[in-house]
Amino acid sequence: MKKLLFFLTLFVLCYAHPLCAKEDKKILIINSYHKGFQWSDDVLKGMEDVFYDHPEITINILYMDSKRINSKEYYEKLRELYKLQLKNQKHDLIVAVDKFAYDFLIEYYHELFTDEPILFTGLEQFDVKQIHAKGLDDRIYGVMEKRAIGETIPLMAKMIPHLKKITIINDASANGDDSEPFIREAMQEFHDRLEIEYIRESTLEELEHRFATPKKEEAIFYIRFYNDRYGNLYKNNQIANMIHKSALPVFITDTLFIGKGAFGGKLVPIQRLGMKTGEMIVNVLENKIHPLHVETFDEYWYQFDLQKIKQFDIYPNPTVPEFELINAPETFFDRHRKLIDAVFLISPFLFFLILGLFHNIYMRIRSEKELRAVELQKNKHQQFIIQQSKLAEIGEVFSSIAHQWKNPLVEIATIAQDHFYSCLNENDEKNNQFVHDIMVQVRYMTDTINSFQAFIMPSTTKTVFDVNDAIETMLKIINHTIKYNYIDVKVDISHATNLMVLGYKNEFMQTLLNIVNNSKDQIIQQREEKKIKRGMIAIVVYNHAQKVIIEICDNAGGIPEEKLPHLFDAYFTTKKQGHGIGLYMSKLIIEDKMGGKISASNKNDGACFIITLGNVT
Repeated sequence: MKKLLFFLTLFVLCYAHPLCAKEDKKILIINSYHKGFQWSDDVLKGMEDVFYDHPEITINILYMDSKRINSKEYYEKLRELYKLQLKNQKHDLIVAVDKFAYDFLIEYYHELFTDEPILFTGLEQFDVKQIHAKGLDDRIYGVMEKRAIGETIPLMAKMIPHLKKITIINDASANGDDSEPFIREAMQEFHDRLEIEYIRESTLEELEHRFATPKKEEAIFYIRFYNDRYGNLYKNNQIANMIHKSALPVFITDTLFIGKGAFGGKLVPIQRLGMKTGEMIVNVLENKIHPLHVETFDEYWYQFDLQKIKQFDIYPNPTVPEFELINAPETFFDRHRKLIDAVFLISPFLFFLILGLFHNIYMRIRSEKELRAVELQKNKHQQFIIQQSKLAEIGEVFSSIAHQWKNPLVEIATIAQDHFYSCLNENDEKNNQFVHDIMVQVRYMTDTINSFQAFIMPSTTKTVFDVNDAIETMLKIINHTIKYNYIDVKVDISHATNLMVLGYKNEFMQTLLNIVNNSKDQIIQQREEKKIKRGMIAIVVYNHAQKVIIEICDNAGGIPEEKLPHLFDAYFTTKKQGHGIGLYMSKLIIEDKMGGKISASNKNDGACFIITLGNVT
């Protein structure tokens, strides 16, 4: 009995004492993409599900953002950043999520790490020679992702007996390059039975237009399409919207877009891929597997969207023996199962539940009233900010107009003097000419003040206006201010085909004036400091994807990088006597009132503002 008590005590003390617990493990995860990219987020979620049962594992995640920025220069900068971040840090395992992170680690491993093992996940291609060349044979593990490309085309042919054409969509990314051999192999196998078109470069707008017409003998096989031919990165909701709008059934290879517009197919469950990766990570940390252990994840789910099955009249059965239906309608019992169970379990408390519901409704109504009041106050505040900014610019504009008046007034005085001294000796025709000259100058003064009054009048309703006309009007008003400060302004609309937009023209001109005046002030400062000889402001207007893009760039040295994120904040200014509401007002006008977008960056030797507005066709 004493021995039993001794061993029980020893057991409790051992497992309660930190020295007997599992040793802490540190994992560094380098994610190829940005936070919010659904594929990698699902992989990480699967890993975390496994790590939940392993509290000894601590993870640190670095995001490379390789979908939005992918260049050798960027990776070299990233290497330098990681050198600083990882200096004097030691990890038990480095995990690379997808191809970009893996290639980055292999390329710069010996600069960033010492002897830490690497485990990759999500790759479709793996080259042992590359590992051997870098001397990393003794520290590589991995989980390969295999898409069912070769199996999906015959599946489509069986489910659609009258199928004659398949369009395969795969973007021109590095991931797309890895999938291409499997796509080419499948195309070769079925080229004599089906017409197969392969698309790697396009835009979502083009694809939406192309697949807007129903064709019963055609279908789409979607692999991926995150980057278009211009390098733009699409979000998952934009891709899902394109897939949902398609008048052709869209077969897919993983679970990202099932239930979001895709018809379905033989799918890689992305979160399960993450769980498989998490299980291998645990095995590596516990030394249960040896280096160069690479597994292929070949688990698939057959899933189909019931709504799309009804839309296209295509049924998986009996082609697929076991499958899951997504978006299947629930029965009344399924929809209200919890409520029905609750009725039997908590019927004595129904009275209090009803009171609680009434109270909840009351609080919701009250909350909505408060939200409406806050929203109303917000709108008033925005209008106040806009009017404040207009008043702040009036002095600047009025100074320009006063300068414009000086020349005509001097001219009028000269003409009047000439007329006075010569009227006795000249005929009526000469007198008439003098009168005519005087009236021309007076009319010029009248037109100037009218333009000024029209400019400062707030717009009351949205109208369709020409962006180029607004730019020219704004430049006429400040022409002398620009001219006598030795600034060249160039407007280029040579690549524009449609410059009509819907919005508030005067407020839009105020936005342009804010930006141009900021450039002018910075140019004057740069010239006073002998950094430039002559100022330059370039305004380029062009169309892209049914949008009007206005770029306003200068040569005034740019904006400090640390101030760029706050440039459009209220009351933030880079000037000693600035009021800090000009650019904030500009953002409110462009984004809140006109539904567009405004951003700023440094480009070449100055600042560059980009305004994007929707076209009116």
